Amino acid sequence: MTEAHRRQKQPEVVRQQLLSVARLLLVGEGAHAVTLDEVSRRAGVTKGGLQHHFPNKRALLDALSDQLFAEFENRFARLLAAESATPGRNARAYIRTCFDSDGGPDDIEMQLAIGLLALGTPEYRERWNERMKIELATDHLAVKAPDLLLVCRLAADGFWFSQMLGVYDLDAAHKARVLSMLLALCAKAVKR
Repeated sequence: MTEAHRRQKQPEVVRQQLLSVARLLLVGEGAHAVTLDEVSRRAGVTKGGLQHHFPNKRALLDALSDQLFAEFENRFARLLAAESATPGRNARAYIRTCFDSDGGPDDIEMQLAIGLLALGTPEYRERWNERMKIELATDHLAVKAPDLLLVCRLAADGFWFSQMLGVYDLDAAHKARVLSMLLALCAKAVKR
């Protein structure tokens, strides 16, 4: 028996703990490993306690998706606010968001979790796709060469994906040079 029944009730702490365990299972073992039994066991919470927050696996994954999407959106909003209000602003902020990590385990974990959910579940993929359609529409309205901005976004996506998988081991200076090159291409897209 767990010690859960003796703990002081802290529902938000428990909820975050359950999401953290689900995220670790997703990244470490895949979506099939995210079961209510395994999440409750690893979190040290009774299954009934877990089901108080998330009645089923779908509710747990929906909450995890919301959390991951919010993390990405918060990063994007912070970087968008720092960009000058000139054409290509959204693309530049998106590219910076893809590069906005020190490559640490938490950043890579977030990227991988988003990728796994999007690749494995049509609803999560559609949510991501809808967000990107809005971004692309904004870029197309604001610049003379929207396809060049799309190429920059695709390169940033490739960088993000390679970080997730550990494909290229770029030090900070190399990463900064690549980011600078993409931002320079964005500037060309605006001037054309």
